[in-house]
Amino acid sequence: MKISNILTCAIVSILVISCAKKPISQSVKNEQPMEIDPLTTLQQQTEHNNPFVVDAKIKLLQFVGDSNFNNYITKHGILACNGNENQTSCVLNFYLQEYYKLKYDVQIKRIIEENQTEHDIELSKIEATQINIDKYCKMSADFVAAIYNNDKSNITKKFQPLFRMTEQNMSTLYTKVSRDSYSHFLIDENPSMLQEMKADYVEKCLDNPKDNIINYFNLFR
Repeated sequence: MKISNILTCAIVSILVISCAKKPISQSVKNEQPMEIDPLTTLQQQTEHNNPFVVDAKIKLLQFVGDSNFNNYITKHGILACNGNENQTSCVLNFYLQEYYKLKYDVQIKRIIEENQTEHDIELSKIEATQINIDKYCKMSADFVAAIYNNDKSNITKKFQPLFRMTEQNMSTLYTKVSRDSYSHFLIDENPSMLQEMKADYVEKCLDNPKDNIINYFNLFR
């Protein structure tokens, strides 16, 4: 056999062996076990056929949000339940404790905000000096007169914001005035009667401002 033929056979043999080894190597590589996320495993094991755990998880999820949920529960120690004798109970307790803690924090925050709002409102109230009492008694009389006259423009643009009246406050005041049919009759018969009514209102208001200044307790300290 020629030397060239011998070399050719040798090269072919090497290539065949090399090709045969590649799939084996690739197969071995593919058969390497994949890493399993411990959190996913824990959740699957504890949520399977257990609506209590699932429900507690959903409650916590509503506070934390889906995008940050796994990071949150991992950071706060859910993986400590791995290896626990009762994993399901451990995970359930974890979800519930975190849920009620967040719920409590939200409630406390809301109470603080409400108290701050009330404090701000109180600070914005007017000092009950005699000058302010006189001023608001006269304006209350004007406000009532505007309602008797159905002066919607002044009521809406001036008096309602000035006296810090809500829609419910306005409804109550309108109802009170509308029931005073006798005063309406007098004004219809003699429009100048409205001026006398205003003077009477101011006099009555100065004697008892708390009951006659409109929306007194939301205006004065």
